[in-house]
Parts: sequence; structure tokens; C-alpha cells
Amino acid sequence: MDFSNLKLLVRKTRHNLIKSKQNLLIAVTVVLFCCLSIGIGLTKYTETFSKVQEYRKETRENWEHRPDKHPHRMAHYGYLVFRIGHPLSIFDNGLDDYLGNVIFLEAHKQNTANLSEAGSSGILVRFGAFSSAFILQAIVPLIILFLGFGLIVREREDATLKILTIQGASSRAILWGKILGLWQFSLLFLIPVIPVVMVAGIWTETTNFTDILGRLSIIFPSYMIYYFFFSTLTVLISARSKASSSALIGLIGSWLILVIFLPKGIQFAAQNLNPTPSRIAFETKVEEDVLKVGDSHNPDDPHFKHIKDSLLAKYNVKTTDELPINYGGFVMKEGERISSKIYIQHLEKLQNQYDRQQKLNDWFGFINPVMAIKNLSMTASGTDYFAYQQFQDQAEKYRYKLAQQMNTLQIKNISNIKPKPGEKQAMVSNENWKKFPDFQYQFTSLKESLSNQLLPLMAIIFWFLVCILMIELSAKNLKLI
Repeated sequence: MDFSNLKLLVRKTRHNLIKSKQNLLIAVTVVLFCCLSIGIGLTKYTETFSKVQEYRKETRENWEHRPDKHPHRMAHYGYLVFRIGHPLSIFDNGLDDYLGNVIFLEAHKQNTANLSEAGSSGILVRFGAFSSAFILQAIVPLIILFLGFGLIVREREDATLKILTIQGASSRAILWGKILGLWQFSLLFLIPVIPVVMVAGIWTETTNFTDILGRLSIIFPSYMIYYFFFSTLTVLISARSKASSSALIGLIGSWLILVIFLPKGIQFAAQNLNPTPSRIAFETKVEEDVLKVGDSHNPDDPHFKHIKDSLLAKYNVKTTDELPINYGGFVMKEGERISSKIYIQHLEKLQNQYDRQQKLNDWFGFINPVMAIKNLSMTASGTDYFAYQQFQDQAEKYRYKLAQQMNTLQIKNISNIKPKPGEKQAMVSNENWKKFPDFQYQFTSLKESLSNQLLPLMAIIFWFLVCILMIELSAKNLKLI
């Protein structure tokens, strides 16, 4: 291939697209809308972060200023933990609007996260969030199709395609030149957004520059490949069409299938092929299995009766009142261990179902690049389900540690002999509440996210290679007239 002819074709295609005031107006409008969505996202993020910090402080103060109490009462008093989204949710809010942000932690019970954005936004949230990622994923490809549908077919209709070959341009150079010229113009929609997202992410001060830079180094090259796919699709369909109108209709149909129908269809199929129980059914099943093993609140439960007999034999006493440790606290600690173990087992089964749903979505990224870019964009932005799972895991570890700490305080400091009426109730100093550390949510690292969800990245690379192959094969069959 003559690279001088290729450069001329790329430059001419790009120049023809740029010199159109209408095209430039479209590009500027899209970039402005992206910046507007980032600005709205930044405002929303900072307001949410400020409220979370305020509620965290209030929760902590209420915890530390509780009076002297029985430790088990404090375990049931509970603790609120909050999740703050990754700052790149300003760019791609992914699943964050649909997942809860607050979990109430208490003894013997694992609660789910509540207060999602979707839960308070009504039915309109189902139409999708106004984010720059949505614009770049759905709107820009449509613009690429409209701008490029006639790049080859019009040349053929005007009989200028044959002239290009007479002047020395090969079919291969023509295809590559048109595709690369269209692709370079499409980057006008993307490149101005990069520094805006970076500045907005750094502005939040919730993560470091290295983290932001690392994530953007995955996100934006992926979008560049994504636009390369749509540029290739546009030019190749234009090359195979007999008329401009048929090329446009074919491209709009392709956009509808790739962007609208396939993602919704696969999501529906994934949910039906790997169904998950309702929240009530899940919690009921956990409670049933806990009761099968042992009920710590039932003094006649066989499992805990065996523990009682073992303790009495170990310390060579006849009643629990004579034990050197608090029997109630010991039972509660064992009950917490049992319920947590069973809950984690059920949660793993539930998460496996969600993982299967996600894996199906990821594999279909090799069939539909739109799904690949959506999944990869969410993963790199820290707004996918895996990041939410990490929050749940961190919260459960904190809850278990809190409950067991309260049980330990009861075992060590509370007497087995109940106080008589009028006597001071059994309790421990509130200094113990202050010693227990606050919950610190940690963002999931990019490395961990990608190592657990590598398929979307592989799918994007796969589509890049497919585009190159399709261009090379199509160049051999390009019709000049």
C-alpha cells in the first residue's frame, strides 16, 4: 500500500468533515453536553460526599456518646456505614444509581444496602442517566454513522471512486483512508473530555492522581477503539451499499440492534437464565438454616445445650452462675459465628448467580462491542457490581468484628448473676465504645477490578483485531462502479 496516497486520503476525508460548519457545531455541542454532565456530576458528587461526611461524623459521635451500657445492647444499637462512589462516577455512574449506599450493622443480622438513587428517582431513571459516558457510548456512534454513511457510496454514485484508482489509490488505501479520516474526526468528541474528567476527578480529593490517571489510561484508549469499530462499520457498509439511502438505513438498523436491542435482550436473558431470590426469600432461607444449626436465644436449643454442658464440665461447676466467664456472652459469640458463616455461604451462592449474569454480559461483549465498552467503562470507573460487592464485604467484616467485640466485652466484664431489683444494671464503661475504630471504606483498586473482570478488556482488543481483518478482506472486493 502506498502510504503517501493513504495520508492524502486520510487528510482529505478529515478535512472535508472538519470544514463543514454543521459538523463542527455538532462536535462542539456534544463536547459541551459532556462537560455539562461532568459538571452536574461533580456538583452532585461533592454534595453527596459532604452529606456522607456529615452523617458519618454524626453516627460516630452518637456511638461514642452512648452512656454506659450492657455490651449486647450496644451490639443491637448498631452502626451505620456509608459508601461513597469513586470520583470517576462523575464520568460513568454505571450501577451506582441502582445500588444502595448505606448499611445498618447490627448483631445476628446482615442487612442489605439501602437508599439508592434509583429508589428515590422514580421511573424516569429507567431511561438511563444523563452522563458523559452515555453520550460517548450511544450518541457519538450515531453521529459517526450519519457523518460517514456516504463516504464510499457517494463517491461511487458520483463516479469519483474510479478516478481515485486511476490516480494511483488502491482499494485498500481508499478504505483505510476513509476509515482513519472518519475515526480521527470522531476523536474530536472524545479528546476534549479527557482533561475535564481528570480535573473533576482530582478536584474531589477522594483519591490520588495516580489512581485517576491509571483508570483514564484504560477508559479513553478503549473508547478510541470503540469509535474505530463504528468508523469501520460505517465505511464498510457504505462500501457494500448500492445507494446512500440503503447505507443510511442499514447503519441506523445496526445502531438500534447494537445499542438498544441487544444490551436489553442479553440483560433480560441473563436474569432469566440465572434467577436470583427476592430479598425476603433470601433472608427467610438464611434464618431457617440458622435455626437448624442452633438458636442462641433459645435456652433449650440442643447445640447450645451441648456447649453449656461442655463449659460446666470444663470449669467443674454445676450452674452457669458459677462460671468465671459470662455465659450469655459466650453463647452470643457462638451464635454470631454460626449466623455469619451461614449468611456468607448464602451470600456466596447469591453472588455466584450475579457473577453468572455478569459473565454472560461479558462474553456477549465479543458479539456486541457496545456491551464490551459499557462493562469496561464501568469497571475502570469503579461503578460496577464488583466494586459494590467489595463494599458489602468490607461492611460485613466490620459488622462481625463489632458484634464479636461486644460479645467479648460481655464475656469478660459482665457477671452471670443477674442484678436484683433496685440494684445497678450490669454494664460496661462507654470508653469501650470510643476504642472501637470507625468504618473506613476503601475503593477497589483498578488492578483488582481488572484481574477479576478481564473479559471486557479482551473483548475491546478482539474488536480492534476484527476491524483490521474486515478492512483487509473488504479491500479485495471493493466495487468501484
